[in-house]
Amino acid sequence: MKSKGIDRNKMSDDLNIKYTTLTAWIKGDSYPRIDKIELMARYFGVSKSDLVEEQNQNRNEPADLVAAHIDEDTPDEEKEQIINFIENLKKGSFK
Repeated sequence: MKSKGIDRNKMSDDLNIKYTTLTAWIKGDSYPRIDKIELMARYFGVSKSDLVEEQNQNRNEPADLVAAHIDEDTPDEEKEQIINFIENLKKGSFK
């Protein structure tokens, strides 16, 4: 919003979204449904993921945190892929 010079009042009017609803989304008190995410993405000319995923500020550095879930029933090949991916990130192989 800031980079586009749009405030909450204008955005809520333009998209026909209640100001209080938009404010709750911005504060993280509630979250928009996918149709509203799509509406906002089109409004700003960005992808939906740009709105919902945390952006890594320095794209040349790997993320500080990688989450992976390995269950007892995770196939060995998948476990190996997850472990290799994490090891490569640690080494900086994905720059």
